[in-house]
Amino acid sequence: MHQDNQPRVLLIDDLRVPGDEKNGKNIPVHAVVARTFQEGLTKLAEQNWDVLYLDHDLADFSGEEGRERKGIHVLDWLEEHPQHLPGQIIIVSDNASGVQLMRRVVNKLYGRGF
Repeated sequence: MHQDNQPRVLLIDDLRVPGDEKNGKNIPVHAVVARTFQEGLTKLAEQNWDVLYLDHDLADFSGEEGRERKGIHVLDWLEEHPQHLPGQIIIVSDNASGVQLMRRVVNKLYGRGF
């Protein structure tokens, strides 16, 4: 928790806006926003987060040979750096297959069944 008793919330998403009720994701207005894969990793490493809202499709083509860096790659990084694992991860993607894939990794990260 932050000093003002609000949870520390990070949103890694290329489009969504915290507090925007139209997106239906209930992302708190006080969430810190990272728009790219690298910006997200930097913020995850800077401090401990209570909640991470994570999108699958980040529209970030900074990967090797211009490959897209996605939310699943953020989860891969968290597997390699468990000291930066937030208290909770909420997937906010509308990509059904991406959500399925990410849920499996999130369950693994938190020691829940597959």
